[in-house]
Order: sequence, then C-alpha cells, then structure tokens
Amino acid sequence: MMITSKNLTFSYDQNIKILDNLNLEIPTGQFSLLIGPTGCGKSTLLKVLAGLYPKYAGKVSGDLNLNGLKSAIMFQNAGEQFTMATPREEIIFALENLRVKQADYHKHLTAGVQFAQIENLLDQKINTMSGGEQQRVALAVLIAMDIDLFLLDEPFASCDPQARQFLITKLAHLRDQGKTIILSDHVLNGYQDVCDCLFQFAGHHVQQLDSLAKDKLLQTSMHQNNYSFAVPQNEAACFTLNKTQLTQNRLLLSQDQLKIIAGKTTLITGANGVGKTSLFNALTKMLPYSGSLTYHNREVRQQATRKYLLHVAQIFQNATDQFLSVTVQDEINLSKKQRTNGFFTDEKINEVLADLDLDQHLDQVVYSLSGGQQKKLQILLMLIADQDVLLIDEPLSGLDHVSSQKVMQLLRQSQKKRGQTLLIISHELDGLADWCDYHLVFADKQLHYVTK
Repeated sequence: MMITSKNLTFSYDQNIKILDNLNLEIPTGQFSLLIGPTGCGKSTLLKVLAGLYPKYAGKVSGDLNLNGLKSAIMFQNAGEQFTMATPREEIIFALENLRVKQADYHKHLTAGVQFAQIENLLDQKINTMSGGEQQRVALAVLIAMDIDLFLLDEPFASCDPQARQFLITKLAHLRDQGKTIILSDHVLNGYQDVCDCLFQFAGHHVQQLDSLAKDKLLQTSMHQNNYSFAVPQNEAACFTLNKTQLTQNRLLLSQDQLKIIAGKTTLITGANGVGKTSLFNALTKMLPYSGSLTYHNREVRQQATRKYLLHVAQIFQNATDQFLSVTVQDEINLSKKQRTNGFFTDEKINEVLADLDLDQHLDQVVYSLSGGQQKKLQILLMLIADQDVLLIDEPLSGLDHVSSQKVMQLLRQSQKKRGQTLLIISHELDGLADWCDYHLVFADKQLHYVTK
C-alpha cells in the first residue's frame, strides 16, 4: 500500500506556494526520511498528512490518500502540543479524546512509558523538563495512542546523542511491527541501517532518491571528528560560581568553584535533563540559587533585574518563546530600539536578512515561519539587541547545514567586533566545536572543563 498525493498544493496565502502540485508515493509499513533546506516545506507536508492543514491554516488543493491509516504528529517544538501538566495526565487526556475504554488506560499508558523510557518523568511537570525530555514524552503519547502512521517533525532536535540513537532504534522496531514512520530531520547520523526511503525536497517539489543515492548520502554523514579545547588559565571571569546549588524538583547542580571566562565562547554539553537550561535560567535570574553566583564580581541575586538583563540575555531553546510581536518586520523594529552600538546598522540588518533568506518574509507572521526560519530570526533579533553576554540554547536546532554555517558565521562576526561572552548549549558539535574556546561538560551535578 502507498500513501499518495496527486497535484497536492498548499499555501498560506495566494502569493506563496509552499507545496506546488506535489505527486508523491510513500510506502506504508516503512521508515521514510524527509530532508531538505530550512523552510522548504517538510513541516508543512507533515501537517497536511496529519490533517492539521487546511483545518487550522492555509489552503490545500489536490488529492491525498492515507489508505485509512490512523495518524498523529509530533511537532518540532514538542512543548507546543501539550495540554495537561504531567505526562500521565497528557497520555490519559489523549486516550479520553480517542474514546479508549477506561479499563484499557493502563495498557496504553504502560506501552508509551516503556517505549520512551519516561518512568521517572511520568508525574513531573512538563514545563520543568528539558527540550529532550519533552520530545520523549511527546513520543510516548503517540505510542499510547496506538496509531498506524507516525509523523515526526525534527523529533531529536533537542536530544543528546545517546537518546537520539535509542529513539531511532525504537522507531525502527515500530516499523518492524508494521507501523509507518515518516520523519523529517537535518541531521542524518543514525539512519544508515533503518531508513527505507529518503525523500529530498528541492524547491517546491520532492524527489525520492534511489537506493544507491540514499546509501551514499547517509554514509557520508557517518564521519567522526576529533575536537580539542583549551582549559582556562588565569583569565578574567565573567561569571564565578562558589558553593552554588540549583534545585528544580531535585538537586541539579552542586558546584564548589567555577569560573566562566569573559569575552570567550564556551560550549556546554551534557545529557538531557541534567540541568543545562536550568543553569541558564539561574544566570538570567529566572531560577533561584543558593550559595554564590557573581557577574563581574557582583552577586547576581542582588542586582536590579532590568538593568542586569541589559547586559546578560538568553536565547531560548524554543524560538517562539522569544517573540513579542506579530510579523518579522515588527520583531526587527522592536530589537532596533535596543541597539547601543553601530555594528548592526539598518544596512547591516538588511544584508543579514538577505543572507539568512528572511528578506522575503518581512510581512509574514512569525509563528507561520518554519522552525529553522524562526531560529534564524530569533538569533538575529538578540544580536541586534546588543547584550554583553549571550546564553544560547541549541542554536542549530531545526537548521540545515548551510543555515547552520551562516548562523555560526554571524555569531562569530558579532563576537569578534563586540567582544561578547557567549555560552552555548548544544548537542551538535559540528560547526560549533572548532569555534568554541572552552568546553564544559555537565555531569554528576558538576561542571568540568575538558579538552575533548
């Protein structure tokens, strides 16, 4: 059996077609991967397949046949699809909507929990979880729903490498049980032995690669890089931790001594849920701490919040959490009001918008942009706003290789010109590691500098 589309066309308005007369056959019972540049229409196709479009946005023409398969989608930003407070409540809510018999709740709940291995998260507040943990919860909900067709939009964007490989393997097992997997991703590591079909977006069209081209492309992604980092030596500190503790549901950090160096770029890595984002929230006064945490030798908790945040800013993991206005142009104008130096002139901003392929989207509502487009806009907005310190959470999430390179180049250029201190959380080291000065690993409630 095939999932088929004939002359499938989608647009948010009459002027811009995201999908244009798409004729496609996707085999059922197989693992299919969608790839292509940021903003090419992968997420849109998944939402059309899930029945979200045109029910909630846009216009669709042409024919689409799912051959009676029950489908559900996992969003790129998993946090956007939760309604209830905890995973247990979310799964039960989904089962209620499907009118599953109450006597069968336990069976469905157990299946989802065991599949995604979220036993320790089942009664935790979802809004206190890391992005990677939320993605595992979202997948657990889909498993509990016992659907035929899994539509997954960048499902591992916030997962650490071990969690990513674990979930890919579990999805392959679902395929082996007769389920259909259609998944979009920019990172191709881990799919070599599980991907049956690879569909590549080019322009408004989609082409299925033959087996030889598919294997060659996936094989190319299997490179291993050996990175090396320096260790700080008597350099001036931006932040200093002394007997610092962070707690959120449990003790996350217990740090005796640590200096984060001013004017440098420091990469922070660690497993999902270890506390990386919570550390950023403490540095921006959104999460209380005990002990001492100073910014240029002044205790953070004692500083006036509004004045402090003119110097220290956080780029959130989810771009939509950062937006305050409606259109791209509105957001740009708002950030311009916070400029304090001459680096991001109007001319420079227009140049960057064109380079990031955002210049044709100025009148578009920010929430209708693709995940990658939102991420590019979010980073540009925060650079225009001109803080001394930027805490950047997963800057490459949802970005194709070319877009990642452009974003990294922009960050490097801005830091070089303005002497900013950058702290970056990321699970993707390619494109980042060669640029970062130092590497902090977060494990066992401690941060340690490492040379690899």
